[in-house]
Amino acid sequence: MRYQGGKSRIAAHIAPFIIAEGGACFVSLFCGSCAVENLVAPHFKRVILNDKHEYLIALLKGLQAGYALPDEITEAQYKHIRENKTADPVLTGFVGFGCSFGGRFFEGYARSADRTNYAAQSKASLLKGTANLGNAEIICGDYRAAPIPPRTVIYADPPYCNTKGYGCEKFDTAAFWVAMRLLADTGHKVFISEQTAPPDFTCVWEKPFTRTLDRNKQNQFSVTEKLFTYHSKLEVL
Repeated sequence: MRYQGGKSRIAAHIAPFIIAEGGACFVSLFCGSCAVENLVAPHFKRVILNDKHEYLIALLKGLQAGYALPDEITEAQYKHIRENKTADPVLTGFVGFGCSFGGRFFEGYARSADRTNYAAQSKASLLKGTANLGNAEIICGDYRAAPIPPRTVIYADPPYCNTKGYGCEKFDTAAFWVAMRLLADTGHKVFISEQTAPPDFTCVWEKPFTRTLDRNKQNQFSVTEKLFTYHSKLEVL
């Protein structure tokens, strides 16, 4: 599915690091469109997926329950759903992300010169990209409130520092890194997707990519996606 900040292009690179840790439980603190999580899930007995966006979580839960996504969404339907979000939260999540330009929640009806059917494209991508999540526990809330069983393998893909997150709320990046240290120091293995990290976090993988901000693909820029981990005090004892 088209999703702002989604990891579909790099999921196959990230997942092996998480899988290699093994363990009984895997927790994703910012699951998003679940590109990484779908690859990781079969390797853990228990999978917990958390995200703060209520309509994204409604969509994931709807898919688990067998909700039939539409094959087409007109611009008029898009506008109606945008103005009546609570009427059908699952459909709102699907249209808000999957039928919007750049996968940004209701930031403009997606269209292209070749008349791409973004609803059908997003539906197919979602069904494939969540196929392994049928038994996952899906919850909605702040990442700091997510349940973390003992010795869990944790993956965090937070809103990147100095980038746009959900709505107008600014993400506290400094508090996030403190929380990741605490999790590692209490016996969990933590992996974080970011472009930069404090010096005490170790980069275990990186790769440059080109991104586009506008429909005409004129506003392009390069970023380097990275995966970090933290060597806790427990690991060096």
